[in-house]
Amino acid sequence: MQLSYEQKRMFYEQGYVSVPGVVPAFMIRDALKAINHSIGQGIDAEHTGANYCRELETTPVITDLLNKTPAWEIAQSLIGRGDICPVNHGQIALRFPSTEHGPGHFGAHLDGVLRLKDGIVQNFTALAGILLSDVTESYAGNFTVYPGTHRQYEQYFRDHGPDILLTETAFQTQHHSPNVPLPEPVQITGKAGDLILCHYQLVHAAGPNFAHQIRYACFFRLDHVNRAKDWRAPLIDKWLHWPDIRETFQEN
Repeated sequence: MQLSYEQKRMFYEQGYVSVPGVVPAFMIRDALKAINHSIGQGIDAEHTGANYCRELETTPVITDLLNKTPAWEIAQSLIGRGDICPVNHGQIALRFPSTEHGPGHFGAHLDGVLRLKDGIVQNFTALAGILLSDVTESYAGNFTVYPGTHRQYEQYFRDHGPDILLTETAFQTQHHSPNVPLPEPVQITGKAGDLILCHYQLVHAAGPNFAHQIRYACFFRLDHVNRAKDWRAPLIDKWLHWPDIRETFQEN
């Protein structure tokens, strides 16, 4: 399975694309059963993080959502067959209903800014999300994107150097720079089984959930095999590890 030209253009211009019906219903049901069983064992009342059901993160019922479905074929078609590091971990992301109505705090950010290892920013190539429940309206815990910010951050890193991630205080506190203006956010809607694919440098967030039910999703970090050898290079050349996009849109 590959993206259509229109879907590729969406990804190229906006930095993300939503692909309907990628994961079959029986796999969604199995994942939900495992997650709901885990929730039934109890969640720490002090839990405020984005990861739930950590004991399931490396189990096949979660990792197969990416590795054993057309989601993996789509990723390989864009990044390169055999060029994605093995993915053996998925983030189970739940957004519980809130009783506090209002505009809500989206928490726009770039991933990996705080996860430094030996002075290396833990960036990656793409974020792949699988919806495990229908999200058909806004303010229902929607995965939220800021279209075009992948282009803005490429230019920002070209102008200031990738090491600004290590030195600009805002990256360590806000997880994105106030020097890069954000466009209006887009709250993505969809159905269980949809794939959401985002460029690493696209600013994104988890929207507030004022709906009546939990928003279920699972996210995977896709990393090109060469990214860790030079983590700076893809920040100033955003399509470096996307050969299909480079070829389709004549990016040099």
